[in-house]
Amino acid sequence: MQLVHDKHVHTRFSNGCPQTLELVCPHCLKESSFLPKSWHEHGRQVAVAEAPCSRCEDNVLFLQLLEDSNGIHKAAELYLHPPSTARDSVHGLEHLAALSGPLGRTYESALKLYNQTEWGASALMVRHLLEGLATRLLPDDKRDLSLPRQLDALAEVDLAAPLRDIAGLLAPDGSFGREFADEAAIDQATAGQLLELTEYLIAYLVVLPGAMAELKSRIATAPVPLRRSNTG
Repeated sequence: MQLVHDKHVHTRFSNGCPQTLELVCPHCLKESSFLPKSWHEHGRQVAVAEAPCSRCEDNVLFLQLLEDSNGIHKAAELYLHPPSTARDSVHGLEHLAALSGPLGRTYESALKLYNQTEWGASALMVRHLLEGLATRLLPDDKRDLSLPRQLDALAEVDLAAPLRDIAGLLAPDGSFGREFADEAAIDQATAGQLLELTEYLIAYLVVLPGAMAELKSRIATAPVPLRRSNTG
């Protein structure tokens, strides 16, 4: 089973179950429409429906978890089967869109081309995305550099600001530092925020460098693709 993000659901029935979905088909890997018509509820906990892909016509099974609150069913998590091999968008994409709307759309285009198996076009779009991102983050005097030199110059951008923000929050007079003075007064919301902050810090300091090192190793050991000859 694979989680289906809410952005793929365009319309819903009155009971909260999806009526129209737009997503990459797990069978043909093309952007397709799905119109599940008959949802069958089981034990007031799940609802199940099948719908054919608008392109290849193969069926996809959808399973909707339901939350029952005072007898009113509200839409919760949605899953599909079989799981798709397509890539989904990165978590937190809204922050890229907030930085630059065009960059957000460029990323979505690169992802869409990848999922459509347009490898070359996707790679070119990724290059445009990297160039746009570097240009957006670098000062004016470095925006005309080549992409490799732009990426080198990004090391000069202040990437330590998140760490300073966290340090301020945990200082004795910071938002969290004051809470530590009375452990019994810490409520669920505060504990959850502190845990979330720590998870971001782990991702920033540990997960990201480790994942980048692993990716670099895979790239270094990957076979070099043969170039197509222009002669003939």
